[in-house]
Amino acid sequence: MLKSVRRLVASAAAIAFVAAQPPATPAPKAVEPAQLPDPVKTADPLGVMLSDAKAAHAKLRDYTGVFTRQERVNGTLGAEQLAEIKVRTKPFSIALRFAKPQAVAGMEELYVSGTIGGKVKYRPAGAKGVSGFQLVSLDDPKILADTRHPVNEIGIAAMIERVTAIANREKTSGNGLEVYTAEFEFGGKKTTRYELLARRAHAHRYAHRVLVYVDKESKLPIRFEAYDAPKPGATAGELLEAYSYTNLKFNVGLGDSAFE
Repeated sequence: MLKSVRRLVASAAAIAFVAAQPPATPAPKAVEPAQLPDPVKTADPLGVMLSDAKAAHAKLRDYTGVFTRQERVNGTLGAEQLAEIKVRTKPFSIALRFAKPQAVAGMEELYVSGTIGGKVKYRPAGAKGVSGFQLVSLDDPKILADTRHPVNEIGIAAMIERVTAIANREKTSGNGLEVYTAEFEFGGKKTTRYELLARRAHAHRYAHRVLVYVDKESKLPIRFEAYDAPKPGATAGELLEAYSYTNLKFNVGLGDSAFE
């Protein structure tokens, strides 16, 4: 009788021990049934993306992050530049402070639309910046010597407008614009990459190939790349310009002091 009781106790203990352990393999999760593709998005994926991006940007008051650019100026591809960026959407205000490479470290640009006669507060890099800020025009040669765009053409809104202009230009000129999409990860974000091909050369073509990476969560574009047409014997064109926005924080409450 005692042996039987002991066997029952041991069995109960074994059952309790097994029940307390996590399963060796996680239980399968329910999979949502596949959905049919949206015919509107299939017919015009770029138009839908731009519409969503404009709607998302309209909800922004401001944002901060890291701005990276690399550009081909006068036929020469410069080094990648990295800067802290602060943007307020209304009135459009932008503050840039460059950190890399050493040649531009410490350079700052501050611009607020509709103030100080449309001028930019500009501090050069290095020893030239010791004396503080200068007031210069948006197209001042000191600023545009090493970049393709003035400071008022930097930011997420400018990127949306640039892609919109590219699409409209090809459409109104009767040229075809091929659009392809793919899933990518960029800057720790899941994105949809839109590849735009404007194969027919013309005087107003922005680029032969454009890549736009759109963050799936925010619906905002966070990287833009433009390439020239491949030269004879080459399979890919040269990079014309690339811009990215990472470590973004939205609606942080930037005041006037951030742009002074």
